[in-house]
Amino acid sequence: MINKDNCILLGTLTKPHGTRGSLIVRFSGLKAEDIKKRGLVFVEIDGLPVPFFIESFQEKTEDTVILKIEGIDTENKAREFLGYAVYVMKDQVKVKSGNANRIQDIKGYQVIDKHHGFIGFAEEVLEMKNNPLLSVISGDKEFLVPVHEDIILDISDKEKIIRIDAPEGLFDL
Repeated sequence: MINKDNCILLGTLTKPHGTRGSLIVRFSGLKAEDIKKRGLVFVEIDGLPVPFFIESFQEKTEDTVILKIEGIDTENKAREFLGYAVYVMKDQVKVKSGNANRIQDIKGYQVIDKHHGFIGFAEEVLEMKNNPLLSVISGDKEFLVPVHEDIILDISDKEKIIRIDAPEGLFDL
């Protein structure tokens, strides 16, 4: 069985495309060009990653692809998968240099600022056009930290810590 710790969230199945079972995947942090091997995807069904062979993987927009997976041949069958999360194995993703691009799988990491110390826990990366933001939860507050190499100093997967140097005033809101 596949362990989700070995996977990276590709995105969510948002709607059918056409009548032959293709689905639109809205990316969650990755882009089409980030995927180097396109043999399998894993659809999370009842909390478990279920493997599916990819028949086609076609870029539609900057943050969506048209995905055709084996075994889904009708629009009605495709509709049964709407809202499901889609994962790929970590070794299917191209490794990029720089910390800003390593910030895909960080939910639950402690976020520690250079000047303020512990800020909260990383929740997700929000993909804004040319301006990704790290959502950090601290109690009942949410802080949005720009994902930029000058701000994200270090990501330690071993310690599950993200060290940042936040712009002045970011946490004063």
